[in-house]
Amino acid sequence: MTTRLTLILGAAAVYIGYRLFQNYRTKAGTQSLIKQLKKDSSVGEAFAEEFSITVAKQAISNPNWPQTLQPYMEGQQTRLGDFVIQHAQTLADGSYLLVTTADYRENSQASRGMATNDVHNLNFVLKTTDTQHILYSDLHTDLVDKTLRSDFAKILFQHIQ
Repeated sequence: MTTRLTLILGAAAVYIGYRLFQNYRTKAGTQSLIKQLKKDSSVGEAFAEEFSITVAKQAISNPNWPQTLQPYMEGQQTRLGDFVIQHAQTLADGSYLLVTTADYRENSQASRGMATNDVHNLNFVLKTTDTQHILYSDLHTDLVDKTLRSDFAKILFQHIQ
């Protein structure tokens, strides 16, 4: 029985260690990206060109929506619901690059009912036309990633409308 307990505890330690390492990697990668974006704005322009997947669209109902987004653009405010806008940049075409992170808490079978946190890096471009907002991103990696992107779109649109 002690061998089995040792194996279970060892597997749990490996699982937890892996999750911690993945979260560290995500945070470090996000910080590295932000450092590059702050150093050279053309990096943001090139990075934003990769976002072609439409996450959501919404009609513009608040003509003063740029004022509600301004504190995030200036870095005075970072939290938007469960999301943290780590970096915001106005692009040459008037759209906005938003680099965000989100903590996703889940109860998985592998953790035997214990909640675990995953940090997700989500990047968006908000473009506007005369009549609507369009939020673009890159391709999602899994269902959680896709859901988080949709959740961010809902929260962002609620905030600016």
